[in-house]
Amino acid sequence: MATIQSLGIGSGLLTSDLLDQLVEAERAPATARLDRDQDIAEARLSAFGEVSSMLATFNTSIKQLNSVSAFNASQAVSSNESVLTATASSVAADGNYNINVQKLAQQHTLATQSYASTTEAIGVGSLTFRFGTTEFDGASAYQSFTVNPAKQSRSITIDSSNNTLAGIRDAVNKAKIGVQATIVDDGTGFRLLFTSSDGGANNSLEITASGSASLDAFNYNLGSQDMQQTQLAQDAEFTVNGLAITRNSNLVGGVIPGVTLNLKGVSTGPATLSISKDPTELMDKVQGVVDSYNALKTMTDVLTAFNPDAGENGQGSVLTGDRGIRTIMSQVNSTLRSFTLGSTYGSLAEVGVTTNQFNEYMMEFDRSTFQDAFQADPKAITALFATTGIPSDENVSYVSASSATQPGSYSLEITRMAEAGRYQGIGVSALAAGNIDITDANNSFNIFVNNREVSIDLAEGTYATAELLAEELQRQINSSSDLIDSANSVTVTYNSDESRFEMTSNRFGSESVIRIIEVDSATAATLGLVKEGQGPYQGLELSSLTTSDGQSSSMFNTPLLVDSETQYSVTINGATTGVLTLPGDAGTPVTYNTPDELTAALKSQIDAALAGDGITVNVNYVYNSDDDTARLVFSTASAGDEISFSDINLASATRLGLFEGRGEPVTSIRGTDVAGLINGVEARGSGQVLVASTSKTPETAGYYLNTAHGDLSTSTSADKFRLRVDGVLSGEITLGVLANTSSTSVANTLQTAINNDPALIAAGKSVSVTYDNDTGGFRMTSGTRGTNSSVTISTLEGNAAAVFGFASGAGAAGQSGAAASGDADPASGLRIRITDGDVGDRGTVDYFRGVASRLTALIDSMLGSDGVLTGRSDSLNAELERIAEKRVDLAERLALTERRLQSSFLANDIIISNFNSTASFLESQLPMLEALVTPNRKK
Repeated sequence: MATIQSLGIGSGLLTSDLLDQLVEAERAPATARLDRDQDIAEARLSAFGEVSSMLATFNTSIKQLNSVSAFNASQAVSSNESVLTATASSVAADGNYNINVQKLAQQHTLATQSYASTTEAIGVGSLTFRFGTTEFDGASAYQSFTVNPAKQSRSITIDSSNNTLAGIRDAVNKAKIGVQATIVDDGTGFRLLFTSSDGGANNSLEITASGSASLDAFNYNLGSQDMQQTQLAQDAEFTVNGLAITRNSNLVGGVIPGVTLNLKGVSTGPATLSISKDPTELMDKVQGVVDSYNALKTMTDVLTAFNPDAGENGQGSVLTGDRGIRTIMSQVNSTLRSFTLGSTYGSLAEVGVTTNQFNEYMMEFDRSTFQDAFQADPKAITALFATTGIPSDENVSYVSASSATQPGSYSLEITRMAEAGRYQGIGVSALAAGNIDITDANNSFNIFVNNREVSIDLAEGTYATAELLAEELQRQINSSSDLIDSANSVTVTYNSDESRFEMTSNRFGSESVIRIIEVDSATAATLGLVKEGQGPYQGLELSSLTTSDGQSSSMFNTPLLVDSETQYSVTINGATTGVLTLPGDAGTPVTYNTPDELTAALKSQIDAALAGDGITVNVNYVYNSDDDTARLVFSTASAGDEISFSDINLASATRLGLFEGRGEPVTSIRGTDVAGLINGVEARGSGQVLVASTSKTPETAGYYLNTAHGDLSTSTSADKFRLRVDGVLSGEITLGVLANTSSTSVANTLQTAINNDPALIAAGKSVSVTYDNDTGGFRMTSGTRGTNSSVTISTLEGNAAAVFGFASGAGAAGQSGAAASGDADPASGLRIRITDGDVGDRGTVDYFRGVASRLTALIDSMLGSDGVLTGRSDSLNAELERIAEKRVDLAERLALTERRLQSSFLANDIIISNFNSTASFLESQLPMLEALVTPNRKK
C-alpha cells in the first residue's frame, strides 16, 4: 500500500531548503527594486555634486569680475627701463610723456663710531629722532635743521636691557619710528647705521642723545655731529615734458594723473613714457568666465540628454527632465542675457560676449570687440560687470551697498560736513616766550582720545619754543601703545595767536573726541591743558558792554550805571569771597565809563576778599566783533584753577553777564558726523560716510517737549533739573539768574548747559534745544536717531517746572525716536564717503549692479543652505535614507515570514508524521488481519 508523503522529518523531505526558496522568492524582487532605486538616487546625487562643483568653479571665475579693481587696467611703457618704469590705473589718460631724471631721491644714513662688539655696553638714557631738512654750507658744514611738521618725532629709551649696539638696533626697529637700524662690520669694528625709511631732503635725521656721556656718540644735530653722515638726504629731481619737478621719493604718484613713476636711474636724455589702456588681463578673466560657463553647460547637457532612438521609448540620462537643473540653467542664462540700464553698454553681447545658436548655444568671446568697447568707455565696462557707484563729485567716493540697494542714479545733498574731534587748550602767555621748563612736577597728564584713555609723561628738559613742546606732546601721545593698537592718533599744534596748544583727532564723526581726564595744577598752569571745570570763567556776551572800537580803554557806548545792589560771590579752588557787591547802589550810584574802570573795580574787590588765601585774579574785557558784544573773563595765574560764581542776582546777571556755576571755555569739541540726503531722503552719517535710509521715512530722533515756559526772569540757581539723554543721566543743571530772557536766548543757554554736563560728555551724548512756537515751550532733541533715541526729564527742583515749563518724563508732546519705516527706498544701504567740499548739492551717485554681481548673488543663493542644489541634494539623501529604512523593513518582514512558515511547516510536519505513524501501524496490522481471515476461508 502506498504511504502518505510530507515535509520535514515526518515526511523525510528537506524543509529548510524549501523554506529558503520561498523566502528568497519574496526577497529577490523587492531587493532588486530597492537596489535599482538606490543606484538611481546615488547616480543623481553624484550628478548634482558634479553640477555643484562646476557651478562653484563658474562662480569663482565670475567673482574675479565683481571687483572694481579688476577693471583698473592701463599699461605704461617706458622707452628706457633703466631710467624709469611706471604703473597706471584706470583713471590714467592715454598719452606720451618725455621724462628726464637729474637726481634720484636718497634716504638719509648716519653711522656711529666703531665698537669692538655688538654686545658692548654703551650707556643709558634716551635717543630722540626728528625728521626735517638739514642745511649745509659749501664746505658741507652743518648749518641748521628745520622740522618736517608732517613727521612726528619719537624717543627711544635706552636702559640696561638694550644698551648695546644690538639692543639699540632692535629697540629702534621694534618701535617702527620711520628709521631702519642695521649693524655693519667695516673692518675696523662694528658700526650702527640709522637710515630714514622715507627718502627726500625733508626726511633727514636729527638725533639727540640724553643720559650717559657715552651716548653722546649718537648725537647728530646742530650742536654736535658725532655720528657720520654716509648718505645725504636728497630729493628726486626730474622733468616731465620740460616741467621741473621735485619729490622726496623715487616712487612718484600724482604728477601724471593715475600714473605712478618708479625712478631708477639718472638719464642722459629723455625717456619716453607711453600710457594706454590695457585690458589684456581683464579679457583673460572674461574668457575664463566664458570657458567655465561652457563647461557647465556641456555637463548639464550631458546629464539631462535624451536619446529618442535608443530602445522602443528612447533613453534618458541620469538627470533628464530634472526641474532643479532646468531652474539653474534658466536663471543663469536669463542673468547673462539681462540688460544693465543707465550705462553706455547694456548687455554682454555689445562687448563681444555672445551665444552661438549653431554651436549648442555655447558662449563665445570676441576679444577685439571687447577691447574696442573698453578703450571707448572703461567705466561703462565696469558698470556692465561689477557692482560699483560712480559719483559725479570728485570729493565723493563710493564705499559699498547692501543687497537692498537698487541700481539707479541718486541725488546727493550735503547739509553738514564731517569734522574731527578737537581740543583747544587755555592760553598761557608764558608759552610765547619759549624756554619752557618741563620737570617731573609738570610733565604728566591723562588724555582721552576717541575711545582710549592713556597716561602721558613728557620728556624733562627745557624746550626753546612752544612749537618744539607741541612736537613732544604729539610724539608722546602718539607713542602710546594703546593708541597705536587702536589706530588712534592726534596732531598737536601751537596757536601763536591765542598762545595755546591745539589738538585734532585723526578720526571724524561724533565718536571723535579729545579730553583731558586728569592733570595736576602745575602741568595745567604750564601747558594750558585742563579738564572740564578748570580754566577761566567767561561771562555771557552782552551788547550793553560794548565800546565803539572794542578797546577796554574806550568809553562804553552806554555808560554802565550801577544804581542797585549788584551781587555775586566767587569760589576759586574751594576758597570763596563770600557775597560781594559792586560799588554803586540806589543811594550812591556809580557810573563806569570804560571797561577798564569796571574790571579794575571787580579785581580790587575779589583780590581783597581772597587775599588771605593768597589768590589774585585777572579780570579782562573781551570784545566780539562778529556780533558786536563783549564779555568779562575772570582768570588766575594757573589755567588749572577751578573758578565758579554763585549768589548771582538779577543786576549782576543783566549788567555784568554773570551766571551761576563754572564758565570755563569749551576745550573739548566733539567731532560731527556728515549729514545730508541721498535720493531726497535724509541719510544717516557716521564720520565721513553717509548711509542711505532703509526706508522712505527715515529714522527719527527722540525729543522732549512739554508746555509753554513761565516767567524766565524769575530763574534762580535753586531751579534745577536732571535729564536723561538716550538713557544717560546728567548731573544737576541750573541756569541761575538769566541776563537775557528771550526764549531763543534761553534755548541756547539750555543747550550749552546740558551739553557741558560731564556725564553726558563722557557718554558722548548731546541735545539741540530750540524754542517751539506752537507750544511755547523748549524742545530738546537727542543727537542720535532710532529706537534708542530719547530725552526725558528725570528730576525737578525749585521752580524749574514753572519757569521752564518742564515736567517729568518726555513731556506732553515729546516722543522717543523711531526706526525707519514705510516703503523701502531704492537707495537703501548705499554708503558713500564725503572727504571735502561744501554743503549743498553735490551731484549724483550712479549705482550699478552689473552682470557679474548679479550672477554671483544668484549662484551664491543656489549653492547656499536654502538653494536649489542643496534642496535637491537633501531630497536625494532623504530618499537614500528611506531606501535604507525600506531595506530594514524588508528584512524584518521576511524574518517574520520565515518564522511564520517555519511554524506552519512544523505543525504540518507533526500532523503528517502522525499520519505516517498511523499508516505504519495499520500497515503492520494488515498481515495479522489477513492471517485471521485466511484460515477461516480454508475451513
